[in-house]
Amino acid sequence: MRDATYRAIYGRLATEHGRRLLHGYQDALLRHQLEYTVRNSPFYRAKFRELGLDPRSVRRAADLPNLGFFTFPAELRADPSRFLAIPREQAVAAVPSTGTTGKAKIVYFSSRDWTAIQGTISVGLSIMGVQPSDVAQILFAYGSPYWPTGHLIQNGLERLGVLTLAAGNALPVDQQIEMMRTFGTTLLFGTPSYLHRLTVEAGRVYDLRSLCVRLIRLGSEPWSEALRAFLRESWGAQVYDAYGMIELGVAAAGECCAQAGLHVSPYVLVEVVDPKTGELLPRGELGELVYTTVNRQATPLLRYRSGDLGRLMPDEPCPCGEVPTDRISRIVGRTDDMLFLGTGENTFPAQFEAALTAIDGLTGFQVVIDKLDYRDRLQIRAEVLGSHDGLDQKIRERLYESLDFLHHDIHQSGVIAPLEVEFLAPGTLQGETPIKIRQVVDRRPH
Repeated sequence: MRDATYRAIYGRLATEHGRRLLHGYQDALLRHQLEYTVRNSPFYRAKFRELGLDPRSVRRAADLPNLGFFTFPAELRADPSRFLAIPREQAVAAVPSTGTTGKAKIVYFSSRDWTAIQGTISVGLSIMGVQPSDVAQILFAYGSPYWPTGHLIQNGLERLGVLTLAAGNALPVDQQIEMMRTFGTTLLFGTPSYLHRLTVEAGRVYDLRSLCVRLIRLGSEPWSEALRAFLRESWGAQVYDAYGMIELGVAAAGECCAQAGLHVSPYVLVEVVDPKTGELLPRGELGELVYTTVNRQATPLLRYRSGDLGRLMPDEPCPCGEVPTDRISRIVGRTDDMLFLGTGENTFPAQFEAALTAIDGLTGFQVVIDKLDYRDRLQIRAEVLGSHDGLDQKIRERLYESLDFLHHDIHQSGVIAPLEVEFLAPGTLQGETPIKIRQVVDRRPH
């Protein structure tokens, strides 16, 4: 009932006047967060003292660039306890990040933080169209190392009265399908790589459309519109994107029924900056997403450089008419995932996924890049269900079609060595990294 009330309130705010009211509320939260953070966080107290800053000089979100500094992941990674704004004994969770590179960052949460995150998730699920009559099967990894995504989604669903099945991603495909049949699963939550593999493997044996799954929500890895089309066609379900990171409490943004960008949590402010210069970019331009939390007790973050590349959508009401918050585009990639191959072409992991998604029998992949003398060398590690006769050639053809510079740089300029393809059994990549798969591994020296 409470989440229905939230949704009704959001709907009334989804007008130009309502959005102005929301922005005013966020500005008030920002002012309070700044004063609280500088008073209680050793890291920010020292930062403001060092730079001679007064938190009262920032009165609204548009003033954030006036602070003149960013918070970098390396700073949080180096000493998470210096960010802590409450006594450690008042924290109820200390969660390590599960990024695909680097040492884990530790983020602390208070009981109030944890409750607020679950509420935000519930509202997002409700806006996506989740109903109490649904049955949800969660396919995110559970267990150790501790990763709270599955648990938090489960709590959010339970708040809505949804029967929730904590299936994880370690069960055999037959058992996942049997669970769907037994309980009448209507919602699936998981990583793009696992849903792709499940769809290919199960689709060889079962009529997936007959299972009556109506919504699929993906998160934790970048993915392409080609995968959305593949899953939608295979299951007959709507496919939604969700975005988050441990630093922001997992729940940062998600698509609504209009799928016209991802609605950002009202408790997170977003800027987009040039990844190289840090200069603020206007709405619509691609850049690095920078976040400020405005309702955080334990680990507040000011102007946090996410490393994720995206755009701020136009400052106008969403076509859904239900959610008034700012929207960001789908994530294009990460600043550290942008690849320079051959003659200097910029490439992202999602471009490889878009090329390889619909190849029959391919359940997953990883691209490993290193050097062979002066040339870049690309090895495609492909998980294959059944025979792989002729599949290496199909993989090459799809990559040449999608990344047109590859053929030139391999066969004409010679700055990229011929593509190598290694075939793996389904599940091999997940066995190496159970939580989420890094689709591109760049081993070249910088």
